[in-house]
Amino acid sequence: MSEKVWSQLTRSHVDELTLRVLREAWQMRPEVRLISFEGQRAVTKDYGGGGTWFKKLTGMYLARREATALRRAEDIPNVPRVLAMPDACMVAMTCVTGTSASAADPSVFDEHFFDRLTVLIARLHARGIAHGDLEKLDNILVTPEGEPALVDFASAILSGANPIAALVLPNIMDNDRRAIYKLKAQHAPSLLTPAQERVLNTRGGAEIAFRHLRDHVRSAAKVLSVGRNGDRPPD
Repeated sequence: MSEKVWSQLTRSHVDELTLRVLREAWQMRPEVRLISFEGQRAVTKDYGGGGTWFKKLTGMYLARREATALRRAEDIPNVPRVLAMPDACMVAMTCVTGTSASAADPSVFDEHFFDRLTVLIARLHARGIAHGDLEKLDNILVTPEGEPALVDFASAILSGANPIAALVLPNIMDNDRRAIYKLKAQHAPSLLTPAQERVLNTRGGAEIAFRHLRDHVRSAAKVLSVGRNGDRPPD
């Protein structure tokens, strides 16, 4: 389907075209829906629905950041492709089919899989994209063909975005690579080398400081997005 057709997609269309809600919004977490448009299925992520004015403003930034990261990775296989932005807080993207790494059959995690995952992450890094949230293993998928795929680029850090990104990008890329070792440790420990195990269990002072700052900012943003009494929806 052409980009011109997808450009006609609006927020109101998303409501009409929804097949099901895959994940409800909560705090800064976006609502995720599966939709069908002109015979093609897609996933929408809405960062601005409900919540406060702060959530809507932050949602515009997060949606644009994820869309920018995915567009930079456009021709890299097994990464979602942006189809449209139905509004400033929403991204529509292609579906990537697969089972989360945390739930996949351990037998798929052989040397070939990890070699392909290493190459996939390296291709992103070569484009100046650090995923930023791969240690959450649900963001690594195993496709029906047994290939690795990556989803949820909401935490992506991009080279050239701002001075802070330039400072933290190497550490975030290290985290991306560390996720490979974490996956090995959990599902294929025999493939984890001593050097990889040391990297997995060692974090530098700069990285620790960054993680503390990031967690503090995220906690404050969650409160501002829904107020102190926001109830969490069911998973």
